[in-house]
Amino acid sequence: MAPQKFYDRAIVRRVDIARLRPISDAEADAGEDIGLEGNQQYRDLRGISWDFVAEALKREQALFERFAEAADLEHEARRYAEELDDAVFPEEDLWGLDVGVIGAVMALSALGVLTVNSCNAGGFGGVHVERFPLVAMSLPAELAGEVLAIAESADVGLDMIEGGLVLLYGQTDYDLHRFGQAALARHLSVRAADENRSADIRSR
Repeated sequence: MAPQKFYDRAIVRRVDIARLRPISDAEADAGEDIGLEGNQQYRDLRGISWDFVAEALKREQALFERFAEAADLEHEARRYAEELDDAVFPEEDLWGLDVGVIGAVMALSALGVLTVNSCNAGGFGGVHVERFPLVAMSLPAELAGEVLAIAESADVGLDMIEGGLVLLYGQTDYDLHRFGQAALARHLSVRAADENRSADIRSR
């Protein structure tokens, strides 16, 4: 994987349970039509399967390789944007998510976290408003410990922001993909342990 940009944002990991802002299902549903937290393209992706997370991570890895091989990054970004425009179903273009945040958004959604905004900060071409790759979320208190543990294992940032939301972020274009990989590995490890316990019980 070719080296890419380094974003000057110190890594911290802190979540204040008392400050977390839950977004209700009613707000999330309404946001699909009117936008949520300023994101007019918001979609509630909670409920996607871990199998789809695995597929999305593979597809994102392939995109990393594609952009790394591109002679002209901006030209490749325009080509990719045109391909997204041709998609019929949202799964085909991974809901139009930026390359570099796809895996993290999908993994958080599979965990049951409501992601409200994301941006890759332009590391793969195009015009982007953020200064570093990030995913903003409404983090349920009961999932805070698990998301924090994954962020620690992936060595990415997790911090409170205005309005009780939480920001997952990285210092390179690949950091949030690493979070997605860590989340999937954790899920598979837990599932394997559960299956082993079930097998032990049946064998008794």
